[in-house]
Amino acid sequence: MKFGFSTFFFTRKPIREVIDEMISHNMRAIELSLEIPHIDGMDEDFAAKMTALRKDGIELSIHAPFLEVNSGSSHKEIRRFSRKRTRMAVDTAHEIGCTPVVLHPGYTFWMDKVEEATERARAYFMRELKDTVSYAQKRNVKIALEQVPMPFFFFYDLPQFQELHQAIPDLGMTLDIGHAYLTKRIKKNDDPEGAIIEDLKEIGVEHVLHVHLHNNKGKRDDHLILDGDIDIRRIMRFLEGEGYTGKVIIESHEMERLGIPVVLEKLKELLS
Repeated sequence: MKFGFSTFFFTRKPIREVIDEMISHNMRAIELSLEIPHIDGMDEDFAAKMTALRKDGIELSIHAPFLEVNSGSSHKEIRRFSRKRTRMAVDTAHEIGCTPVVLHPGYTFWMDKVEEATERARAYFMRELKDTVSYAQKRNVKIALEQVPMPFFFFYDLPQFQELHQAIPDLGMTLDIGHAYLTKRIKKNDDPEGAIIEDLKEIGVEHVLHVHLHNNKGKRDDHLILDGDIDIRRIMRFLEGEGYTGKVIIESHEMERLGIPVVLEKLKELLS
């Protein structure tokens, strides 16, 4: 496994300074979030720099835009905008030569309230997702769908991946450990880590293309590392035992607030 940080959690500095700071702390994996405030700084020169870093051994992934994006929207204008933003992420990954592209699922606030509206939104999402995976395949980029811990999303709990993968066999998954734990706690599971592990056994770790790592206390999506109730060591040891060798991207607000060395020291403790 290669551990790294997401640029999404560094908002006070320009993107180039964020990247330089990560590398100064010997990070060998970086996730580029194509969102504000950094997206405007990701020009052709930036792409060339990222390509050079990749050739120097830095492993890169890309998080597709997710703010104001919804591939399950009832409005074709929003779906069209979402498709454009997602394809931009795939094109950037292709240009730099990195993979995967992390994608959030579509959603509807009518989930389980109005059946017709829910099914129509689900059909829009599935059509867009299939198209995105096909578009990415042609550019040698893999799509890794991330589960989001709110029940109006079309990928909310890990077992839902089975149906998605059956419909789109080339779809991969981003396992977000913090999100998975929060969902299990919301569902009153007595052993959330054990439930996550059992889900992963059913899914098959070979379908996990990417991992997001952060902690919480089971009530909200805190995005912590220094605090939280998750037995991170238990889940990570399972992944290691199953042969997961991909990237593990830390997503914590503490990285910028307290500094990278503090977070790295805590991570070392959690994994020892």
